[in-house]
Amino acid sequence: MLPAIIVAAGVLVAGAAQADKRAALIIGNSSYQNVVKLDNPFNDASAIAEMFRKANFDSVELKLDLGVIEFKRALRDFYNTTRDADVAVVYYAGHGIEVGGVNYMVPVDAKLRSDYDAEDEAVALERIFRSIEATRRLRLVILDACRDNPFARTMQRQIASRAVTHGLAKVEPMGTDTLVAYAAKAGSTAEDGAGRNSPFTQALVNNLTTPGLDIRIALGRVRDEVLKRTNNRQEPFVYGSLGGATVSLVPEPERKPVASAADARGDYELAERVGTVSAWDSFLAVHGTGFYAELAKQQRSKLAAGAAKPEASVVAALDRSTPPSRLPEEAMSPDRLAWDKLQDSTDPAAIRAFIKKYPTSPLAVVAQTRLEIIERAIADRKREEADRARFEREAARQRQEEEKRAKAAVEAEKKAAAEAEARAQREAARQREDEERRAKLSAAEREKADREAARRRDEEEKRAKAAAEADAKAAEAEKKAAAEAEAKTQREAALRIEQERARAKPLDGAEVVRSAQIELRRLGCYEGDDNGVLNDATRRALQAYRLSTGHGRGDIGVTAALVEDLQQQRPIKNCLAALEPAKPKRDAETERPAREKKPEVATRREKPEPKREARPAPPKREAPRAQATAARPAPARGGGGAVMHGIGF
Repeated sequence: MLPAIIVAAGVLVAGAAQADKRAALIIGNSSYQNVVKLDNPFNDASAIAEMFRKANFDSVELKLDLGVIEFKRALRDFYNTTRDADVAVVYYAGHGIEVGGVNYMVPVDAKLRSDYDAEDEAVALERIFRSIEATRRLRLVILDACRDNPFARTMQRQIASRAVTHGLAKVEPMGTDTLVAYAAKAGSTAEDGAGRNSPFTQALVNNLTTPGLDIRIALGRVRDEVLKRTNNRQEPFVYGSLGGATVSLVPEPERKPVASAADARGDYELAERVGTVSAWDSFLAVHGTGFYAELAKQQRSKLAAGAAKPEASVVAALDRSTPPSRLPEEAMSPDRLAWDKLQDSTDPAAIRAFIKKYPTSPLAVVAQTRLEIIERAIADRKREEADRARFEREAARQRQEEEKRAKAAVEAEKKAAAEAEARAQREAARQREDEERRAKLSAAEREKADREAARRRDEEEKRAKAAAEADAKAAEAEKKAAAEAEAKTQREAALRIEQERARAKPLDGAEVVRSAQIELRRLGCYEGDDNGVLNDATRRALQAYRLSTGHGRGDIGVTAALVEDLQQQRPIKNCLAALEPAKPKRDAETERPAREKKPEVATRREKPEPKREARPAPPKREAPRAQATAARPAPARGGGGAVMHGIGF
């Protein structure tokens, strides 16, 4: 006989595999734009949605105040949701109307000036049926739309044979396994009640999701409760039929098997041999109370505490190369005694203190190994947490952008709808003006006015078509720009990731120095060979670069970051000149004119020059040249020589 814990696990898996998929769409229309607003549909729809959520439906969609486009879109999306569903429920609260035997649900933006408009501005009940036709087991439509509808009083009749009534007509659901529940019998109206919810909705909340209760019995209880609350003025009605099997919205909960004390002991021993948290969870799922349950909780707590300390798990996995000493404490050395106290420690500070206190101890090597492992584990955990935080921030940013785009799309759609409504109103006003004008004109003038009106209508249609095309092009351009911006953002993110990877990639030292030498040569700061050796010439080039860029003197390490900085610099004019010391200023003696030194130079001549004929004085423009020449003594050759003056040459 298999242990009870394995049997229970198999039952849980089988139950999960047999679980039905259940989906619900709840629509509440209160804020009508062209007739008086309703108070209860908003509250009723919210209460029904909360009821289905508490019943653990797989999908619960609450839609409030839907226009005709949003109404039809919600039904289309719900069809996709229920294609693989076993149970599907559609609840509608709001105005409903029957036109020519067809039931319509009324969106909040409907005008319904004539019975002909119902097909375009309202949603037929048949469309709701089509949204759940793919459901496998149960299709349920609940309509709290049997109110005294103001549209029936103001609607004009385009077709004389078409009747318009206040309540909904009785219906024959399409397909099998389909039920339609009305808040009131066909042709009658329902009450809103004096409380937060209508009597019909309150009865649904009280009875519909009772676990294991057949849907037909649940709806029968709803009928009885509504009759009691309204003193028999309102009678809910159900149309359709189901088979003979019990069909409930909420399945009856499975009963847990009763385990004996012998089973508990055997299951405890099995879970103890497995020794994992999930094994103890499985045991506690079957044996929630008792002596063995308390022992299992303690065992699970120990395992959970160990899993919460990754450093401790790493240390525990180490090979115990220094087992605890069996000698008495008084016979142990101080370092051994201290290490035995730190044998299972995961505190880096305590291990560092031991190494610092006993640096020459053989156990210091073991302690250093232990410290490195713990520090790696801590660093890995911090890095994982940082990566997770970065990914979460990026996901949040993307969600915000998606929400902004969705909001912009909704706003654009609303704006387009408002513009269409304004155009329709202008067109209606124009038509009324034309009718009044035609009534006052003669037959000929009326014909002429008709032609002019037709021409204006054509122009209006052309302008409206052009405006629509322009709007479509603008929307397409905006969509394209958004897509390009998104693609650009993704490319920039990918580029940043690649740059971070490239920066984190370790480079060979010689390769980095060679790259720096190439860049320094390009800047005009280096004249040596690109050999990858950090020699004196390279250091001088680095100092010249530092002085030329205004950083001052100092030691610069050749790193990948420095190479990136050099690659971003433009060529530097006179870069190597920054290393030459500044020339000292000339004193007054040096700056004297050369003519004041002529007598001194002349005294050093070995013999006077022969007399020459007088020559005309040189032009004044040659004076600077003569002075400069005279001030510069000729180099001595072979122990002495005459100084030649450059005057007149």
